[in-house]
Amino acid sequence: MTRSENIVIGNIPAVVKRKPIRHIYIRVYPPDGRVVVTVPLMMTRRAVSDFINSKHSWIIKQHHLLKKVEQGRPKRYISGEHHFYEGEKYIMEIKTGNKKPYVYMDNDRIILVAKAGHNKEEREKLLDNWYRERMRLKFPALLEKWEGIMNVKVSEVRIRKMKTKWGTCNMSESRIWLSLELAKYPDSILEYIFVHEMVHLLERKHNKRFYALMDKYMPDWKDRKKMMSFKAD
Repeated sequence: MTRSENIVIGNIPAVVKRKPIRHIYIRVYPPDGRVVVTVPLMMTRRAVSDFINSKHSWIIKQHHLLKKVEQGRPKRYISGEHHFYEGEKYIMEIKTGNKKPYVYMDNDRIILVAKAGHNKEEREKLLDNWYRERMRLKFPALLEKWEGIMNVKVSEVRIRKMKTKWGTCNMSESRIWLSLELAKYPDSILEYIFVHEMVHLLERKHNKRFYALMDKYMPDWKDRKKMMSFKAD
């Protein structure tokens, strides 16, 4: 029996897993610095919190060391490499075939079926297209929910690769652009950025009115923002 809970240590996403064990363990996993805290089933929240706080400096140090190594290591899109989708880490497996290239998931793996001669750039484009298709499927429900709540009409939502932003919007055309990188994060993060950009259709600047609107429509937006590594605009 295992129960899991997502938490934030400083500004680092972490997972607390409750298992039928006697001791508590903290592991920071390569290659991305993912933090997993495994605790006994009946351990109180206070005891778990106290233990994590006692190890806070060590966790932060180990996370940043591993994250720095990962950021300096470019993706090669080969079998055995780790890739993220919806906040979970998957192992990439490359298969070759004669049919049209495609991507699918199988348990803890992302399977990329490519032609034998495909190079890194072609495999990267194939995975990006898969991410893009998956993201687009979520837009109708998000629009239906938030247009009704905020009484704001979005003319179009588009996706593109962004190096320094999570999203942007064109107020005059009521168009929102979202970073393709969001496909790798939990849906709660995609929704946060989606709402952030919709609020910009009501208020252009990051001023008191903007943040008051964020508090009104998404009271937990600050908690969601802690999971981000670069800013929305």
